[in-house]
Amino acid sequence: MKKRIMIIPMILLLALGACGKKETDAKSMERYHSELGVPVRVKPATKTVFEQVLRYNASLGGSQESTAQAMVSDVISEIRYKVGDTVQKGAIVVVFPRNTPAAQYEQANSAFQSISQVHDRMQRLYQQSAISLQDYENVQTQYLVAKANLEASEQMVFVKAPMSGIITNIMVQVSEKSYPGQNLFTVTASQGYKATLLLPESEISKIKKGSKATAKWENYSIQGRVSSIAMALDTQRNAFRVEADFAGRNPNIPYGVTAEIDLEVQRKPDVFVVQRQHLLRENGGYYLWLADGDVARRQRVEIGLNNQLDYEIVSGLSEADIVITEGIKSLSEGAKIRIIEGS
Repeated sequence: MKKRIMIIPMILLLALGACGKKETDAKSMERYHSELGVPVRVKPATKTVFEQVLRYNASLGGSQESTAQAMVSDVISEIRYKVGDTVQKGAIVVVFPRNTPAAQYEQANSAFQSISQVHDRMQRLYQQSAISLQDYENVQTQYLVAKANLEASEQMVFVKAPMSGIITNIMVQVSEKSYPGQNLFTVTASQGYKATLLLPESEISKIKKGSKATAKWENYSIQGRVSSIAMALDTQRNAFRVEADFAGRNPNIPYGVTAEIDLEVQRKPDVFVVQRQHLLRENGGYYLWLADGDVARRQRVEIGLNNQLDYEIVSGLSEADIVITEGIKSLSEGAKIRIIEGS
């Protein structure tokens, strides 16, 4: 019991010592600031362009995309391209076995080869007036039907690129069994990007067709325009569908990545703009700290538009003013300041 009684006063002494040290350090800092000035960084007030934007996240697909699908249920025997390869429209990308029952490719090919020989012979005879027009047309009809059947079978067995562009996705592998309607691969046109956004009812009126759009991914960005705005609300998603097109391709931005999309709402040139962290809000008003020589002065300002990060200053600021951007928390009206170079 005596040991416990002895420990309590020691703890109190240590706590009082720590508090005293903090108070001493605080007083030392105040004295340091009053003598040498509060260290601050500053920025001259200059007019610039203010952009009010709405910000979303969306996938950056190709400006035009097309996905090929399987028409038969069978294993895949060959894939002739890989992701990133450039293909021309009609190039064979995925191959199924020629003996796939549903395609009947071998039967169709055999029938076509047989009727082709007959057709060529009858055509020569007709040109020599050795047979009638009716006889030739009968054979020609059989030839065209056999050709159409073979082409239909080829579409099932030899899956071709539906358009020219870059293969951006392959969803299957060799020896994997596919099924009718399964997505096999996607070809994307290389002219640019497209982003599809879903805007709530409260924001759709702020966007117009042709509005500036900026897509940002990692350290890269591309410029585009709003190309399409839905006229009706998607009731399932409770939002309006908006599309933005971005011309040209940036090799540093892959297709399919999720990018930050900024849609410009308003653009005002020749205005003062400050960052949110430089503003103080007190009693419903907004203030900036200005450097008046080596003294800090608090200036009330009126704000206009904002995009949550930057604020337009409508009044209370002139191009002669120097805005304090760092060291704000240590300032008081009339406090001596010391501007740090390289700000």
